[in-house]
Amino acid sequence: MAILLRKGRQWWCVIRGLASSHRQDLRVTAAKTPERLPENTKTAPTTSVDKSQFNVRVVTTHIEVQSTSDRSPLTDDRPLVLLFSWLYASRKVLDKHRVLYHRRGYDVLTVKGDPWYALSPTGFAKNTAADALKFLKAEANPKQPLLVHSVSIGFIPYAMLLKNARDDTEYGDVLDRVVGQVFDGPVGDNEGAAVGIGKSINNPVGRLLFAAGLWSYFTFVPGVPKLHVYVRSFWETQIPKTPVLFYGCDNDPMSTKEYNERCAEGWRKLGCDVRLQFWDDSLHSNHMRLHREEYVSALHSYLDTLQL
Repeated sequence: MAILLRKGRQWWCVIRGLASSHRQDLRVTAAKTPERLPENTKTAPTTSVDKSQFNVRVVTTHIEVQSTSDRSPLTDDRPLVLLFSWLYASRKVLDKHRVLYHRRGYDVLTVKGDPWYALSPTGFAKNTAADALKFLKAEANPKQPLLVHSVSIGFIPYAMLLKNARDDTEYGDVLDRVVGQVFDGPVGDNEGAAVGIGKSINNPVGRLLFAAGLWSYFTFVPGVPKLHVYVRSFWETQIPKTPVLFYGCDNDPMSTKEYNERCAEGWRKLGCDVRLQFWDDSLHSNHMRLHREEYVSALHSYLDTLQL
């Protein structure tokens, strides 16, 4: 009991800190804001990446762009994939997604997952999205078609990228270059976000307390629920009118069947051609691992229709 009380006090301090950060307009401290690295190209850590396969350029602590080893990224007009990653994805696992596009000759710009996207969507996530937009405007070939692939919590920085681009006419042409969008299990509500972030806690009791505390923060702190509804409504109603491939399953508490069906119906009303690849039984952000053949087949079939 003493341990539980001590854990409870620790997580209560966390929640108080989160509420305090929200009262300050969700401004993230400088220590947590993505810092731009020097402009020269850097090679990312290669503990799980074979240098002979990939050429990786680090843009910021949360953004990197990658091509095959025989060329530098962004040097021609081949398609560029914007991969908005899920939480805690290792480089090895990310490369299993990226290589699907590399085999078709595409470059991949990855926006890495971070819990702060959920905690500060209009602060941290918006700043990360702004970094991605600035890089695309300054470095990417203006003739490169863009393909979005968002997994789980990755929909938040993507939604903020859309908002930034619509608010600033300087980036309007970036949205015009989006030719396709792949969505994999977007987190459908605040409870799902709390569960996902809580997975970083190894102790089962701590994980439960942390998830409960985050859910309370998302649900009861004044202004936070409204903020998340706003982000989701933008994501659900303001995406570019392109063909969409949507992955999901019927037993995912973080991305429910009802939420996914509502999104698909809304995108169809926008004029998007929505393809669904759903499973009765799967695991959040692990659809490709558990159903690789079907996942890859659906992706290639979809990409073939884009005629890139």
